[in-house]
Amino acid sequence: MNDVVSFEEVQDALTHSDVSGTAAEAHGLLSGMLCMDVATDGRQWLGDFFGPELSEIKGEDRLQLDRLYQQTRRQLVDFDFSFEPLLPDDEESLESRAQALGEWCHGFLQGIGYTGTKSGWPGETTEILGDFLEIVRLDPAAAGEGDESAYTELTEYVRVGVQVIHSELQSQTPPQRH
Repeated sequence: MNDVVSFEEVQDALTHSDVSGTAAEAHGLLSGMLCMDVATDGRQWLGDFFGPELSEIKGEDRLQLDRLYQQTRRQLVDFDFSFEPLLPDDEESLESRAQALGEWCHGFLQGIGYTGTKSGWPGETTEILGDFLEIVRLDPAAAGEGDESAYTELTEYVRVGVQVIHSELQSQTPPQRH
């Protein structure tokens, strides 16, 4: 079995279970929650994201989500720069990938509890969260094929930004939920 859980595997699990939400948004929420508290339990994330629909996810589909939780937590805790936002691969249209990036950032902002306030966040966190909010506001339909490099840069910015936020939040004690 492949170690790394893919976007397609998680999206298929959600589709198969007939629950609302996307793989990108679910992973963004999980990543935000883990940045706030690395001890966040997988059941808490699943309950927060799926609510009553959680009971619809069973068997192999539930295992995929459990694997995603373990993978994401390991990537953030190990801080080996292996963290990757869960997004569609390059074979998908730029518009689809841009939509997923916005959904991912939306989930992350929810997971971290970001309300748009500018006070109380350590270091560069405020600026990065503001940038994530701007990514949420982008119109994916406006993306042209010439914007491929811009998408790549935004994705890398998000990847590194999450690691910076995680590091800054974990260095402050106790973590604050905004």
